[in-house]
Amino acid sequence: MEEAKLIRMAAAISEYTVSSMLRETVHSAAKSINQAVLSVETLPWIPEHLRSELAKAQQELARLEQSAVNYQKELAVDVEDAQKALIQARHVHEKDELVSNFNSEA
Repeated sequence: MEEAKLIRMAAAISEYTVSSMLRETVHSAAKSINQAVLSVETLPWIPEHLRSELAKAQQELARLEQSAVNYQKELAVDVEDAQKALIQARHVHEKDELVSNFNSEA
């Protein structure tokens, strides 16, 4: 039983780590596109359709970044729940050992 809880916690931590990398990658892409938008604003000869496409990409990346943040928050809750379950299982195991030791000494 405790092994299953350890596996659950390890899986939750792994998923959280991957989501963190995703969030960081999306954040980096959003930062780059934001810099591109600022650069384009200073160049008057850039066609309007390119400015529009950059603005659209900027909005889409902002939405994707928020989704990645929300997903990471959900996974953080999963990690916390898995940790709590493991701690509770250990406390139950420790209590069982104390009772067993007490009974064997009597």
